[in-house]
Amino acid sequence: MHDIMTGPVHMVMVILELAAAGLLVLGFVLATVFWARRVVSGDTAALHSYRRALGRVILIGLDVLVAATIVKTITFEPTAESMGLLVFMVAIRVAMTWTTSLEINGRWPWQRR
Repeated sequence: MHDIMTGPVHMVMVILELAAAGLLVLGFVLATVFWARRVVSGDTAALHSYRRALGRVILIGLDVLVAATIVKTITFEPTAESMGLLVFMVAIRVAMTWTTSLEINGRWPWQRR
């Protein structure tokens, strides 16, 4: 049974990793194009919007990469090293969420508006 599932699960993992890379590249390009348009039109808040868009793109890309790592860890490599990598990636994701929220909203995620 394990051999039957290895191929499709590996394909899902590869698709998730490629999707994350594609999202990061596409998001960066789109955010940069929108930023350039806003700068040319004289928008003074263009940089703030650009930073917010990049933060969102990075967080979405990390979410997909974490999903791929979870699939890989659970199905292929349930070792202490792979679990440590997963914990490290989730910790990075949490730290980036907090700092991005602080940058965008001017407050920590747990603080009231």
